[in-house]
Amino acid sequence: MRLAAALSGSAEPRSFATSFAATVALAVGLLAALTLWRDPYWVFRDNPPWTRDGVGASRLLDVEMRLIKPLQIARLKPQTLLIGSSVVYRGIDPRDASAEAGQVYNAGFSALMARELPVLAALAVDVGSVRRVVIELDYFMFTAWPPPPPIDRKLATATGRREALVSVVLNPKAIDNLRGPRPLRTEPGLWHGDGYKATPDFDAALVGRISREQNIAAMTYRPDDLTYLERALDLLRGLEVTIVLSPMSAAQRQLVTDGARAGELAIWRQDIAALAARRGLPFHDFVSNHPFEDFDPAKASSRYWLDTLHFKPEVGRWLLGRIGLGRHPAGA
Repeated sequence: MRLAAALSGSAEPRSFATSFAATVALAVGLLAALTLWRDPYWVFRDNPPWTRDGVGASRLLDVEMRLIKPLQIARLKPQTLLIGSSVVYRGIDPRDASAEAGQVYNAGFSALMARELPVLAALAVDVGSVRRVVIELDYFMFTAWPPPPPIDRKLATATGRREALVSVVLNPKAIDNLRGPRPLRTEPGLWHGDGYKATPDFDAALVGRISREQNIAAMTYRPDDLTYLERALDLLRGLEVTIVLSPMSAAQRQLVTDGARAGELAIWRQDIAALAARRGLPFHDFVSNHPFEDFDPAKASSRYWLDTLHFKPEVGRWLLGRIGLGRHPAGA
């Protein structure tokens, strides 16, 4: 009797543990299935249910693009990568590239810094499909401007990306991310599945705030950061690489001058040109060599500029034409 009672007593905890484990497994499985179906991080499907024709508002892409975009690149396996900062993801629409470019992915990242270039280069090589890379550089990438957390180096490896995909599916915040549209976007505009963000015009108040809040004092040129670009180019040997210096509005150039950085900007332009010449790479300096000077920082967005920093796709189309990758004739 005592033995039977003891066996019965020990069976109850085992039964509870089994039931609890089964419940947890069911909950995790259901959450994973919902995440894969809704795909809030946009890393599993071309057209998740929260998008329309490959376009949608995504707060996650706004705040976690350094995680999401490398995973998108690995899934889409593009032939051409457009690497740069927010001026690239707002200003260059992959649909404006020529058929020769193949599938184009806009690998623009908010406040991209030079130290992140080697990781993106390693990712391009590891994915295996990329044959052409356009690196559009901003002066700010090579300054002491306070940088954001960098792209995780693990994302340049297949193993690291698999781990990231698992973390996306089992993210504790997944339930919140599965919810429908909410007014939580940090930036206006609609993301495309190819990394481009269609951005509406900014009003005068926002334009003025963007101009005023630039920390010109922190934009000290750091020539040593050129080593990051050198390292990225070493990794990209064998691919077609073009280096572009991003168009800068006259209003932005004036801000740089007023902040006593014009001399450093000029030196940076010379340094990048010399680096490209040493390596025999196509090089285009569009900092001031462009015809798009219609922007007034006291007003709202203009025809060609969202604000002092960001140009519009019309400028991007011209840029693609000038470097030989546009659907339209060069300079049109």
